[in-house]
Amino acid sequence: MMEAEGEFAGAALRFSVALAQRDFHAELHRLFRSRGWAQTLPAMRLRVLKAHKDRCTFEVSLDTENGWQSLIGKVHEGDRSDVFAAMQSIVDAGFGPTAEFAIPRPLTYVPSLHVLLEERIQGTQVKEIFLDGALDERLAAARRCGAWLARYHLGAPQQGRLAEPSEFLGEIRYWAQQIRSSGGPLGIKAALLLRKLEAAMPEPRSFEPCAGHGSYIPEHVLLSGRRTVAIDLDEYDIADPARDLAWFIVSLQRLGLKKRGSLRVHDRSVDAFLEAYGASGPRDATRHLPFYKAAECLHRALRDLHKRIPPIPEWTEIMLDEGLSAL
Repeated sequence: MMEAEGEFAGAALRFSVALAQRDFHAELHRLFRSRGWAQTLPAMRLRVLKAHKDRCTFEVSLDTENGWQSLIGKVHEGDRSDVFAAMQSIVDAGFGPTAEFAIPRPLTYVPSLHVLLEERIQGTQVKEIFLDGALDERLAAARRCGAWLARYHLGAPQQGRLAEPSEFLGEIRYWAQQIRSSGGPLGIKAALLLRKLEAAMPEPRSFEPCAGHGSYIPEHVLLSGRRTVAIDLDEYDIADPARDLAWFIVSLQRLGLKKRGSLRVHDRSVDAFLEAYGASGPRDATRHLPFYKAAECLHRALRDLHKRIPPIPEWTEIMLDEGLSAL
């Protein structure tokens, strides 16, 4: 049985076909037998967690003798066996099941179907703490997120492609041009932000590259007892550490914008995040933070104007102003 609704339905149905195939069921049976969860494959239930154009994430639950057991299944458009290998390398580097700072364990990969199965982490999503928690809870969560990223940047193996800032320039120009095409004050501000970003572009070899998460945002961090666990490493790479910092900060600021209409709501949490990161992270990691933060503000400004239904041009202007103030 599969549960899906709204925006997920189309992509979920397309990707869920892989989870109905014999190869997947055989691998799932082997996995459950090896872990002593069940000798025969029990009834299975699928729940869509997130759908993208090139992948879909499901919760895969099976009714075993010991109750429902749940895993995370990711179905990709193309072969992503590299994600399985990268996650295993990160676990082996000290981010495993007993570590304070961890990632989910990759369990198996089914190459014929492009399906990755990984551990399902039981815990509280940091995003929910920032949305509904008390101030002390939010500050504590921000510190743990900063400490996790510092540990990852210093301790995780460098894998994947090197994300050079110059390669980013084409995307930045595209985002700005899309907003400029709307004309008016938004177009003027987008053009100004583009000029400032081009001037602030980091020089080659002006940063010490490290392991990049690629999508480090509050939605992708879970607190599980004493453990802090980051999920969704599909976009892992090697990058300027400021890139991951900027993604988290802008995402956190936007939680305040969405719930209370201001980017300033979580300023103290941003400070706590950066302080915790700086206490144990790599030196000079924030050198290019203004550039990456401004670039992500431009990106989100475009999404508010062209991707959000209905568009919210007021948010676009807020994000452009924030990007301009960052530089």
